[in-house]
Amino acid sequence: MRFLFVDRIVAVEPGRAIETLKNVSSTEDVFDDHFPGAPIFPGALVVETLEQASQLLIAITHDFARVGALRAVSRAAFRHFVRPGDQLRVRCTRAGADEARWTVSAAGEVDGTRVASATLEFEIVEDKEHAERLREIVRVLRAAPIDAARGGAA
Repeated sequence: MRFLFVDRIVAVEPGRAIETLKNVSSTEDVFDDHFPGAPIFPGALVVETLEQASQLLIAITHDFARVGALRAVSRAAFRHFVRPGDQLRVRCTRAGADEARWTVSAAGEVDGTRVASATLEFEIVEDKEHAERLREIVRVLRAAPIDAARGGAA
């Protein structure tokens, strides 16, 4: 992951669900062009946020020995804009019991209002380099999670 869209892991139930936070900052480069005078966090980046949270769930579940390779996104729906200053709360829940392929139901909310949802399908693969990057991300997030709602590091 070149750009990380998870600022905090709120809760994780390995094999089942994860909840994360993304603090949407007005200083993010995307707002230079999307859109001047009326900044909106792009829907593609909302989906990327859902995917990254799902990746963390998969890696944590497999103790960083296996990771998810995204194969499909379906039923994506965008209900409200995400803007600078918003805190995007993401919840990803595993559906089904197939160990080789995961289907994840993911949703994002801002202030208790659902802004987006999608179904993501992953193939579970061995990728040591990706797994190590995810392990490091989790280590950093657990060491110093960011929570803008509480005014800094938790």
